[in-house]
Amino acid sequence: MTQNSETAYAEIQASLARGWNTWDTRSVLTHVLLPDALGISLGLKEYYRGTSLRTAQIGRRVEGAETVTLGRHAMDGRYTETTVTWAGITIRVQTAHDGEDLVALVTPTANQQRSALLTVAVGYLWNRPGSVSRDGERITASGGRTVEVFGTAPHVDDPYADIDGPYLAMELNSTVGVGTGRPRDVREIAAIVARASAEIGEAGTDELARHREIVRDAISWNTVYDPSRSRVLTTVSRLWNVGKRGGYALFCWDQFFNALLAAGAGKEIAYINVVEMLRALTPEGFVPNVEQGTGRRTFDGSQPPVGSLAVRELYRIFGDRWFLEETFDALLSWNRWWWRVRRDGDLLCVGSTYFDPEFPSPQDIPRVHQHFGATCETGWDGHPVFEDVPFDAAKSLLAAHDVGMNSLYALDCEVLAGIAELLGDEAVAAELRERHAVVTAALDASLWDEESGIYRSRRTDTGLFTERLSTMSFYPFLAGLGTGDRAKRMVSEHLLADDGFGGEWILPTSPRREPLDLREGTYWAGRAWPPVNFLVYLGLLRAGERSAARWLADGSSRLVLKEWNEKRHVHENYSSLHGGACDKPNSEPFQTWGALLSLIVLMDRGEADFFPDWV
Repeated sequence: MTQNSETAYAEIQASLARGWNTWDTRSVLTHVLLPDALGISLGLKEYYRGTSLRTAQIGRRVEGAETVTLGRHAMDGRYTETTVTWAGITIRVQTAHDGEDLVALVTPTANQQRSALLTVAVGYLWNRPGSVSRDGERITASGGRTVEVFGTAPHVDDPYADIDGPYLAMELNSTVGVGTGRPRDVREIAAIVARASAEIGEAGTDELARHREIVRDAISWNTVYDPSRSRVLTTVSRLWNVGKRGGYALFCWDQFFNALLAAGAGKEIAYINVVEMLRALTPEGFVPNVEQGTGRRTFDGSQPPVGSLAVRELYRIFGDRWFLEETFDALLSWNRWWWRVRRDGDLLCVGSTYFDPEFPSPQDIPRVHQHFGATCETGWDGHPVFEDVPFDAAKSLLAAHDVGMNSLYALDCEVLAGIAELLGDEAVAAELRERHAVVTAALDASLWDEESGIYRSRRTDTGLFTERLSTMSFYPFLAGLGTGDRAKRMVSEHLLADDGFGGEWILPTSPRREPLDLREGTYWAGRAWPPVNFLVYLGLLRAGERSAARWLADGSSRLVLKEWNEKRHVHENYSSLHGGACDKPNSEPFQTWGALLSLIVLMDRGEADFFPDWV
């Protein structure tokens, strides 16, 4: 890392952490002004039970939880829209910028017999300095600058409103507004909101516009501020940040996928996803599966090494050499760690290395130095494809050369070698090319099953192929393997086959011929997962199977638009039986990598900046 790269990155973080936006992960109805950390939090008080809604989240499943529909969200927060239903009350909240001011328009569309109150709490978050006071219909906040907050309706003085600190409260018997800077009436706020809405546009029935909207909103709603380190982050899910994860969570390969998704909106958000994940590098030299606000990092293992792919592509799009310099050392360290710690012969096995957690977490109990923890290193937590593979405690490895991990590692070696050449380090480039040659040769020779016509993992204890298949068997395409007759067999006999990975709702992670309880019974089993579709799509392009790639793009479009058109959800995973996703409590309804399905479509239609030169 050079001084130039450190300075350039610091400038990006400083430029992002400014202005009004949905920076607070705890509630989609809180808008925060950075760098002041002044928050305006909208809430509800209902009178049937006398309860209050102080924070709103999408995806909460507890009894009585609010239902949230996240609408359009400009990346810089200049326009947002949200619909919240709770206790028989429904409100639509639209926000916009008016210069340096924030305005919000709140429209009730359903109410109880007695109208609810809209509460407007104002305060400095995260223990940042400042004072707040209310004087009649005005709240004044004084910190780094003075900000005044006004409502458009008379303040209702309810001493039992469940609010800490100064607040305004307005009866929701009609549309009301909130604004900073100066008093405005509802009509003026509505006009500001309408202009901002028109500026960012609405997809309507345009299918490609919907896919662009999915990519934008998945990233913008999940980009938040981490006050513990004064940084902007894109996290996979706002809901996942709170509670047991302590305020934020960075998941390894998710963050690199986030970077590719964010690239269409500009380099800044894309860069932070890569840099912040790489800065979580462990002392052993690898990127952990997760880093979170509790202090926890998974020192037992990593996740698939797709970071170099993200870095190389962002460099191709934006051309910032400092970005290569900032990221290369960590990527190289990670690559060498795999070869040093997970190598068994000429190929890798996934594993989970024992460690004593500095910050003990219940999340580590089922995984550290155990079979489940080793499967997590593939990104496919507990998938049944690993059920017949024992965990070798002496080696801390699953006893199989994993086809998915070795394919992605070979790709990592290839891409990193190219980056090393760009940086003028021919010795490291030669090291990586040599490793790439060893892995690809061993993978092609050892993991091809001629009888079944597909690549598959091979056990290191028995020498036999593993019992079950998964869509990771197509990952060798990413490494440039499986071309010609092998590719045709894999596509015709497995990918498109009705009892394989074909069908209407694609791609299942297990073949359809397997029993239903294996295909839909656990977290990863059988479901359609956006990153899998994405990686298989790239592989098909590299293998020259463009017809199959178009088939997968069409299926990905069908899958993501089903829930988006019905509920405006972009899910973590989807059913490969019926295409829905709300049937599983562990399928997050607004998770960033769900938008990879839309990125596939945009790539396929020539509408995306992301398109690796090697495909």
